[in-house]
Amino acid sequence: MRITFRAALLTAAAVLGLIAATVTPAQAATGFDRCPKGRFCLFDASDGRGSMAVYTQPQATLGSWDNKASSVYNRTGYHYFCMYSLDKYRYADPVHDVVVYGYNRGDYSLNLSQFSDANSHMDKNLSSFRWAPTGRQCEGQPEPVNWSSDYGPFSRPAQPFGDLDRDGNADLLLRTYSGKLWRLPGDRTGRLVGGGWNSMTALTRHGDLNGDGTEDLLARDKAGELWMYPGTGRGGFGARRAVGPGWNSMTSISAVGDLNGDGKGDLLARDTTGKLWMYPGRGNGAFGTRKLVGPGWNSMLGLVGPGDLTGDGRPDFVASDTSGRLWLYPGNGKGALGTRKMIGTGGWNAFPTLIGAGDFTGDGRPDLIATSSGPHSAQIRLYSGRSGGALTDQGSQNRKDEGDSLF
Repeated sequence: MRITFRAALLTAAAVLGLIAATVTPAQAATGFDRCPKGRFCLFDASDGRGSMAVYTQPQATLGSWDNKASSVYNRTGYHYFCMYSLDKYRYADPVHDVVVYGYNRGDYSLNLSQFSDANSHMDKNLSSFRWAPTGRQCEGQPEPVNWSSDYGPFSRPAQPFGDLDRDGNADLLLRTYSGKLWRLPGDRTGRLVGGGWNSMTALTRHGDLNGDGTEDLLARDKAGELWMYPGTGRGGFGARRAVGPGWNSMTSISAVGDLNGDGKGDLLARDTTGKLWMYPGRGNGAFGTRKLVGPGWNSMLGLVGPGDLTGDGRPDFVASDTSGRLWLYPGNGKGALGTRKMIGTGGWNAFPTLIGAGDFTGDGRPDLIATSSGPHSAQIRLYSGRSGGALTDQGSQNRKDEGDSLF
């Protein structure tokens, strides 16, 4: 019996979270309340009664507590935990073995008797458990998302944007809860770029900014300084260069490609008043004097430069509004945007993050990645570009967890 935190247990977790807040009297260290903060506790009776075992680390085997627990308290502070009826986190027989994947706020209790059916149960049948910062790590997977799509890999020349290692295939960047930045090449693996990226409040990329033919990365730190990280062409980045201070006045920063037709990558940024500005690239990693694109952009939720969706040779801009509609703004090749066209009639407010990272499907048109909101198990959906700027939903390609950000 497999109960996942993405399905049955999620509903239970919401209810259990409310129960956990009221089940233990604050004035007495009895029942579940005996479990120390920062620990995972097992009890040999329901409702935190009986003998208690306290753990500071996940347990592949339980020794004298094997098949003894009737209730547990996850007080570790980690939102994800997994429990197995076999030792060593094993799940071999889907009929008789039990695995429970849980998501909660990292501080709630539950009775194991609720996990049972005609063939199996968890009460007095727990043999191993672990907790982790992400659901995938709780299930025994590595820290990065095991990203892949149904397309590729392709044998083709290096792509103009999205292709960080110049192998002809589009890559994603992932920043995890730990501040590590990973390159996701699409083969369900992750290549570590480096650590310390939680100091950045915005990241964006779209092609070459310094004229060396490789894709670069822009990042804003907490002080408002914007930095350019030159791509190495091997999937990583070189020593950063300061672009300038004062970027904390911007609520969105999007690298968009060559909007003004001078062959250099440009930048679009929305300020706190809702004005959208175009910063023309100089071709050396810096930007020239900004130009106003227009006001009223605070009604937009997600903003992204996906490339040339219309097929006219000019990069375009895409934005979702707070009503859930998706709009295509065609670039005019002179640094401005033309009359918008609706390419999504509704539901896009559930996907606040839009990512333009090149051609994932191999048809020569840029595609769009959209991620849903939510603290856990958010969807990563692929939308393939079609003639005239339309998009086709290719379905959910994977999921991201709390603390994950894609670029």
